[in-house]
Amino acid sequence: MFGGADNSAPGELRIAVTQILITAYCATAYAYVLMMARRNTRELTLAIPKLPDQRGIVDRAGKHSKWILPLVGVASYLIIGIGVTNATTPGPTSPWHWQGWGYDVFWHRATTVAFVYWIGCFNYVIVVESARLSRVSNSIKSLDLLNMQPYQPLLRQGLTNALLMFGMVSVLSLLGVESRYWPALIGFWISFTVLAWIGLMLPLRGIRREFRAAKIQELEWCKKSLKVSRDALKSGSSDGPSIADTLAYQSMIENLRNWPFDNSILFRFSLYLLIPLGSWLGGAFVERGVDLILS
Repeated sequence: MFGGADNSAPGELRIAVTQILITAYCATAYAYVLMMARRNTRELTLAIPKLPDQRGIVDRAGKHSKWILPLVGVASYLIIGIGVTNATTPGPTSPWHWQGWGYDVFWHRATTVAFVYWIGCFNYVIVVESARLSRVSNSIKSLDLLNMQPYQPLLRQGLTNALLMFGMVSVLSLLGVESRYWPALIGFWISFTVLAWIGLMLPLRGIRREFRAAKIQELEWCKKSLKVSRDALKSGSSDGPSIADTLAYQSMIENLRNWPFDNSILFRFSLYLLIPLGSWLGGAFVERGVDLILS
């Protein structure tokens, strides 16, 4: 049955071990995203008064239909797993000629199914749970531009998504010790960096819309207040708000970001981008060190 072990590509067992690590990471990250989604949804609903179906929103957080995750996992393997297997199997070996597989190749193929399955499920819950939180924030009727603390659960979920996504990419980067995986890794890096950005921004989509509406409303108030102050000044009356105070408030409102985060958040996200590179370099150094010791 395994008589074709000589057709095994070099490093198949090493790749299989790396894929086991990826599988363990993605399964753990999947569970952590669901846990954080439940926690952040609960905290967010407490910050929004008179939220319709508040109990139902909290109960649905972190829960999915039993059939949807297997469907997502199978689709992930058909879209990603088969393509990666075909692209990384050195010719002229056929990636699906199982009679020629060695034990290490069987391990490789089995772990490919597992790790691609969990990558698909992990990405699915990030998008779905983030969209749910965004829909909850759509129920906000009014907000205080100078107090965004009640809506920190949205930002926390976005940062968690981004960090976990870059963590997954960093583990995937360990596959780079095999040069045949480099083209696939470049595609992974680009795709998952985009997904990390989506994971950061998607929970904030609803609050951003409300934030912009509140900002426009405050600026309209400033314009009306300035008109009242101007008319009072022309008439020689001392009534009305101070022009200087109104202008100072207007300037402060105009300088507020439309997204509820500051430069430190953007800097943190930029640092997240370095995690996969550090993982790849670390894996390469360890690989070279082991080779030197064994040689």
